[in-house]
Amino acid sequence: MKYFTKCNWTRGGGVLTDKLQCPKPYGQFIYKEHCLVCTTDTIANRVVHSNNTFRSFIKQEPLSYITSTAMLTMLSLIVHLKWSSVCVIFDNETKQEAIELHEGLSAIHVYAVMYSMEEVTSSKIDDLLATSSLHESKKLNFTVLCRLESCQSFLKKPFDYGRRNVWRSALLHFSRWLVAVFHSGTLTALETNNSCPFDNVAVLQFPTIQMHNSQIQSKFGNRLNSSCDWMPVLTLMWRTERREFSTVGYVNGNGTLLAEKEIFPNAKFGFNMRKLEARTLPWPPFVKFDNKTKQYSGISIELVKQLADGLNFTYDIKEPPDGHWGIPLDDGSWTGMVGQLQRREIDFVAAPLTVQAQREMVIDFTHPYHHETAVILMKTPDENASQWTRLLDPLSPMVFLCIGIALLITSFFIFILEKYNPFYSGDNKERWTKRGLHHFCDAFCYMYGALLCQGSGHVAASSTGRTFLSSWWLFCIVVAATYSGNFVAFLTYQKVALPFKDINGLIAQNTYTWGTTGGTVYETLFQTSEVPAVKEVWNGIVRFSKDDPSVLDHDTQAHIQKVKGGNYAYFGDRTLVELSMASSCDLVLASTDIFYFTYALGLPNHSPFEKIFSDEVISILESGLLQVWKLKLWPKPGNCEGISATEAKSIGVIDIQISFHLISFGIGIAALTLFIERVKFWCIKTFAKRVRKGATNDNEENNMKTIEDDDVYSTINQVSRCRVTLHQENR
Repeated sequence: MKYFTKCNWTRGGGVLTDKLQCPKPYGQFIYKEHCLVCTTDTIANRVVHSNNTFRSFIKQEPLSYITSTAMLTMLSLIVHLKWSSVCVIFDNETKQEAIELHEGLSAIHVYAVMYSMEEVTSSKIDDLLATSSLHESKKLNFTVLCRLESCQSFLKKPFDYGRRNVWRSALLHFSRWLVAVFHSGTLTALETNNSCPFDNVAVLQFPTIQMHNSQIQSKFGNRLNSSCDWMPVLTLMWRTERREFSTVGYVNGNGTLLAEKEIFPNAKFGFNMRKLEARTLPWPPFVKFDNKTKQYSGISIELVKQLADGLNFTYDIKEPPDGHWGIPLDDGSWTGMVGQLQRREIDFVAAPLTVQAQREMVIDFTHPYHHETAVILMKTPDENASQWTRLLDPLSPMVFLCIGIALLITSFFIFILEKYNPFYSGDNKERWTKRGLHHFCDAFCYMYGALLCQGSGHVAASSTGRTFLSSWWLFCIVVAATYSGNFVAFLTYQKVALPFKDINGLIAQNTYTWGTTGGTVYETLFQTSEVPAVKEVWNGIVRFSKDDPSVLDHDTQAHIQKVKGGNYAYFGDRTLVELSMASSCDLVLASTDIFYFTYALGLPNHSPFEKIFSDEVISILESGLLQVWKLKLWPKPGNCEGISATEAKSIGVIDIQISFHLISFGIGIAALTLFIERVKFWCIKTFAKRVRKGATNDNEENNMKTIEDDDVYSTINQVSRCRVTLHQENR
């Protein structure tokens, strides 16, 4: 037969498990761990033309200019992998093969360096990472030629790596290892869980007899160069309790390769279930901690769970020992989670970490997943304290001032028009004895009454006066309608006058103190800002903290409770404070936002995983999962305790108390006017009485004087008559 009678291959987690029946006359079953004995052309034809066998394998033509079978096979794999640079590592017994491989790589223009196993140190790896020609996209390619014993000890830990050596640690995922093991027995020693920590390891096993091929070529030449010597290409897969070889291709002695598309399938499995260390702090609704279940939840935690599923890692999440998010110290170090990333004690921060310029100097951030603003939270002022001004609320003070000025000017103008209008020249004397618009007091009362849509009994008779008053009435109708409509709206809508609207208003008053969550980005923003108002905010926090350290408390809820106590303003994230406002209607925000920033996950500085995490975050954002989480976990508006959003509010006495104040004011003014009138009347009466009394006294004095004068005149007359009588008698 010229074709396969049976060739069923199945994949079980990356392992090719079934067996292959070769065509006649090689009618025998060849298992995957043995070399195939079928001819090259037969197998290659079946790979190319059969629809049911080896459909995931590809063929590569042999390379004929390398004499050593082992090195020809290795070179064939390197060409298939399209490596442009490689580091060749050898032990004491494979130096000759390493030199031969290096020459072959140079012939096909692949950059290569050679090191013995003893020369491979951590510093040497750092040098390789720093050499741009040796690492492509932050990856290193290694080819190891060794015996099983030296290979086993070398691959366990060829160099120091760990969380503090982030780039060397990244080689556990990013490096590619092509290992040629010269050993005649089995390779089960490499299938233990601690045999090799690297994800991407492919192994080719060569019998020991192929070592030092140049010395024994004459003796074993026919056997070594036989084109029927097919060897499996094995890769180390991760299993739950151990590592296990999986066949990913075959290569024969002359370099012909039949390989799957992926020699390193572990590269597609992300972090291969490695455990990463994460830190977080509660920050609802992004991170919440349940004291009963001792579990974290929230939008950021959901994001991390999705990242763990997509990138295939597990994580252990805790809170930082100092409970800080991270602020800089004088010596250049940082506290909190940012400090742990700076010292590379953890792998990432699973919390809404604010992206900020100073932080980016010591850590890396993933792609942002949320945009946020900073606001000022305060307690809602007492509504009843400002209800007495409700009658003045519909119009601004400037409008009231303009109306008052217009009232005085128009009153004076109508007074002038009515007093000096020639229309009234005929009855001028009689007109002045009557009340009317030609008196300023009557003119003012008429214009004021028109403003209240009432008018008075005095009406202008002249055409000039009537024309002017008609325009004033139109003005009064517009003002009254505007005021009435706004007044109804203000009675329906509860307006609260805030003590301040922004930072400038906050620092200008003396009643409120303020603070923010300690150990967060707000400390850094306030301290480093060049804006005078923001600087003054920080100076105020420092000043208040001397007497009240709680203004920099690390617990956000402590600040919320402090706000509810009154006369305290809190700087925080809008989302967080809105979550608190949803369950408490005695809180209100200032009308102006303070800062604008974004949330992201934090990584160590210059992390090789930044692009991987960012790409996965972008993929999650594009999928719409973040919106789903927000719908479930975002604060719901209009859920104030004890208040229904659809409940109609009746007008109470407190709402129209100013009308009663006006009545009281009117009564007071009337009483004062009555008192003034009484005083005026008493004064006038007293003055009139005194005038009358003076006049009476004058009359009496005049009468007395007249009587006296009459008596004098009578006496004089009597004396004169007596004299005349005496004179006559004497005669």
